[in-house]
Amino acid sequence: MSIDTAGYWYGEGEGHRCGYCKNETTNISTGLYLSFISPLRYNALIDRGWRRSGMYLYKPSMEKTCCPQYTIRCNALDFRISRSQKKVLRNFSEFLQNQSPGSFPTSKNSHHSELSQINERPPNFTTSCETSLDSDIKSASTTLENGKTLDCVPAKNRQPEAYLPAEASKQKTFKTGAQLASSRKKRDFRRLRKLKKIAAERNISWEDLDVRALGTQPDPPSLSERLSKAVANKRLVMKLVPVDRDDPESEFNRTFGLSHKVFQKYQMKIHNDTPGECREESFKRFLCQPPFSAENEEGGYHQHYYIDGKLVAVGVLDLLPWSVSSVYLFYDPDYSALSFGTLSALFEIELVQQLNLRHPDVKWYYMGFYIHSCPKMKYKSRFSPSYLLCPRKYTWWPIIDCQLKLDRQKFCVFDEKTSEESTPTDEQLGTLKVLHGRKLCLYSVYRMLVRQSLEDEDDYEDVLPTFVKLIGLENAQNICVYT
Repeated sequence: MSIDTAGYWYGEGEGHRCGYCKNETTNISTGLYLSFISPLRYNALIDRGWRRSGMYLYKPSMEKTCCPQYTIRCNALDFRISRSQKKVLRNFSEFLQNQSPGSFPTSKNSHHSELSQINERPPNFTTSCETSLDSDIKSASTTLENGKTLDCVPAKNRQPEAYLPAEASKQKTFKTGAQLASSRKKRDFRRLRKLKKIAAERNISWEDLDVRALGTQPDPPSLSERLSKAVANKRLVMKLVPVDRDDPESEFNRTFGLSHKVFQKYQMKIHNDTPGECREESFKRFLCQPPFSAENEEGGYHQHYYIDGKLVAVGVLDLLPWSVSSVYLFYDPDYSALSFGTLSALFEIELVQQLNLRHPDVKWYYMGFYIHSCPKMKYKSRFSPSYLLCPRKYTWWPIIDCQLKLDRQKFCVFDEKTSEESTPTDEQLGTLKVLHGRKLCLYSVYRMLVRQSLEDEDDYEDVLPTFVKLIGLENAQNICVYT
């Protein structure tokens, strides 16, 4: 009998305080504690709406919780950078080029609001949960959901040129140099400069030339080219550090103290935590104990951002078989004006693109949860193209299609065609693995033993159907569950 891991089933908890709407009792989710899980299995659980905080996994009870949280991911290979994201890169590049070492960036109105939008505490998660089997199992401390936030503007319907009437297509005109000179658009200014250069080479008047003289426009620079240009002066240094707690000489352990200081400063400034709430112990439990080791480039990592040799930000990442999952981001609040939420997401999308060259299955960038009713979460929809997970059919849908439904009601089933998964049969439940007397056995065997004993009760009778429903039959068959 082979399994990936054994997990303690907390089940659905009582309502707790919501970090988004601030209601004290309406945040509801289901919990599962795993001391180890393969990256492959965890990637599959993310595609069922689960997220992790340390070794504690949780899944929002979408139809009950106050603020339904939809798993969101971006296709990194087809990523299209937006204007606001370009502006973040320009501001960051200007800071690196113009500010002297040791100085702090000044705030920019357009992105300064990211200061309090990056991370929120996850739903229905108590700060200390204890359960005993062989030994006490302590769940992670109150977690903080990774965020990076944007406003979503619905796409306007535009009639393709191919469908214009013939008369309209014949009337198409091209701007001349004189018309470009009277325009206030930056794009037209750039065109005008190029026209003047072409006119000077041909020794003709630029006023009479039109934009057709510019010829075919070159392809826009790639994300990697944009990022390389932004950090060309080498003041920014990034290091992708595997989370290696066992080796005292590892890069992770040597920089642990620096990371914790940035984390503590961030939590106290941005989330108003007390020093006791962001001690080393809780930092380790929350962000330094992934339930898998780093092997074959998969596993838990910390992405370190250094400016002039100073650690200013850390992105906590999971590198998985077909994705990079953003777990959390924390940064030095003195650098808030650099919009590290958006900036780090751009670097992480580039990381997916680089990994894809070596591992063709890697193409997705997971951004945590998206809450449509929370303005702080809207920024995630600007990382295009993005998709939301249907909370009932577990299929992916373009976020732009989902937002119209979410405008009408907070809980939505996006997939109205695919049939729902069938309830597991007794035979299927019998193939699951459970613990009995600290020994691994099939549930069919466990059930037979319980029936033979008049004193024992079936501890799994009510648990397993829900377990299968929430994590899927294939995942359930590879995880030994105990209560």
